[in-house]
Amino acid sequence: MFSLSMDIIPVFLLLMAGALCQRLSFPMSGFWPGVDKLTYWLLFPALLFYKTSQIDFSNPLLPQYALVLLSALVMTAIFTFASVWLIGAKAPTASSMLQAGVRFNTFIVLALAGSLYGNDGLIYAALGASVLIPAINVFLVISMVLMHGKPSSDNVAVCPSLPKLLSGALVRNPLIISIVLGCGLNLLGLTPIPVVTDMAELISKAALPMVLLAVGASVRLEVIRSVGMTFVFSTIARFIIFPLSIGLMCWWLGISGLPALVAILFGVVPTATSAYALARQLGGDAERMAAFITLQTILCVVTLPVSVWFSQLIFS
Repeated sequence: MFSLSMDIIPVFLLLMAGALCQRLSFPMSGFWPGVDKLTYWLLFPALLFYKTSQIDFSNPLLPQYALVLLSALVMTAIFTFASVWLIGAKAPTASSMLQAGVRFNTFIVLALAGSLYGNDGLIYAALGASVLIPAINVFLVISMVLMHGKPSSDNVAVCPSLPKLLSGALVRNPLIISIVLGCGLNLLGLTPIPVVTDMAELISKAALPMVLLAVGASVRLEVIRSVGMTFVFSTIARFIIFPLSIGLMCWWLGISGLPALVAILFGVVPTATSAYALARQLGGDAERMAAFITLQTILCVVTLPVSVWFSQLIFS
């Protein structure tokens, strides 16, 4: 447990450093939103492209790996919908609970996979991201549009149709584009690409530390209000139901070792910071979503080492 904590502590120190820099407006006001855009549009796509271009698609484990992660997504969504019904949450609150339960912070997953399990862990994490990121985006856009109903005639220009929302969530998402390019060129046998692959590798080395600083800078303590049972149920979904579902599926399919350990990481990290933007776009409770993001990020400082240690105890 001590050695595991020593591997995870640097990740959270970078998160804290980002939060401190944002609070002190260091190095200047407005700097960190710019870094956030840089990581989202350049650094992280380069990392995903580089890692997905290395995936061995002949590995017979890959279909089972996808089944494990997608099954966990479905089970967590079912639990969240049941929780929404139980507490009688309204649609905006319910959709924010759903995002807090099923979304994961890809940046932290890859940082932890690299820190704990090296390059092989990063490749499995990139594979998991290539499965879950498109699936979660499609699922959430459809779910939130259905939950919030069709836009009124006064808001048609503000809230686009479902096909346009899906195209925005998929076609214009730089993370998904980089995954499609990396996997597609890999399957065609066109990787590594001279110069391009080398450049992506160089950029990817800067991605993880910058991403962690940017995630830390996005934490907003001032948005935390009385979130009550909505936070409790969404956090149970994120930190208990999702990883437990992954663990059960791995046990059922006989998956152990590194693939199982990396898969568990998708269930023990906080929800994605981008959930706030989607909540605002599709009519969710954006302020509550911001509180969920902040509280989960703080909470996982305690829960994550314990969860990873327990998964290593079972699957190593």
